[in-house]
Amino acid sequence: MPRAASRRATETTCAQVRECPDRRARLDRLRDHIAALEGEGVGQIRTLARLNAPEAPVSGLAANDDPLAVFRAQAGLHDLRPDSYLDAPAAYVFAACWLARLPGDRPLVWVRARGDTRLDFGAPCPDGLAELGLDPARLIRVEARAGADALWAMEEALNAGAFVLGEAGLARSYDLTASRRLHRAARESGGQVLVVRAHDADGTSAALTRWRLASMPGAAAPWRGAGGLPGLGSLRLRAVLERRRGGAPASFEMEWEDDAVRSLEPAALAGRAPQALAS
Repeated sequence: MPRAASRRATETTCAQVRECPDRRARLDRLRDHIAALEGEGVGQIRTLARLNAPEAPVSGLAANDDPLAVFRAQAGLHDLRPDSYLDAPAAYVFAACWLARLPGDRPLVWVRARGDTRLDFGAPCPDGLAELGLDPARLIRVEARAGADALWAMEEALNAGAFVLGEAGLARSYDLTASRRLHRAARESGGQVLVVRAHDADGTSAALTRWRLASMPGAAAPWRGAGGLPGLGSLRLRAVLERRRGGAPASFEMEWEDDAVRSLEPAALAGRAPQALAS
């Protein structure tokens, strides 16, 4: 587009933006115009599903089999904390299941905090993520130094239009000011950021919700191995909603079952007495 024509288009857009009735509409109009100027590569971000800004308090839970749906629909920041050091994997499972059911196909950025000894449970497993419904091909893994560098990476990923899972651990740099920046970046991009903190972290944040996660013993599998021990049970955890804006705390017990590992013995063999071996 010639420079003069581009300037006239910009002036026309600015006039239309000033006529928009609210701030969000003005921001959306500006984003559309910037995407058109910079080309299709940036414009594709605007086609991704956007979550709702949490302007109104949450009044209740979703009336279906997904109690997290009402929280998942809110753009912004959510805090996750394991109940103890060994419960950190449960927090990651909870986060993976949360991210797997977000709408659209935005990239998912996992910001690892390098050197954080409280969240040292290894790298994400593609097969495990796929079992939980999260396509590993969407995952972008970023390693940053724990603290300010990791927080900067989270904010930049949100500004780029991604959903983010970030590790804050025990970093003191994750304070009210830093959390407000992340919350604002998530709202403006129509996205979400889940921040995993250490089990013994303290201090406040600007998060919409604060969760404490713990693993729970699952029901034993209905078959027993050669040694008489029960098979592996289903994945189960307890999610305690300690705080949410405009609502009361709550508690959920969540369980995932994989029919493939809960198969019963073949009917023709079940319940039969063992036959003596021929001599």
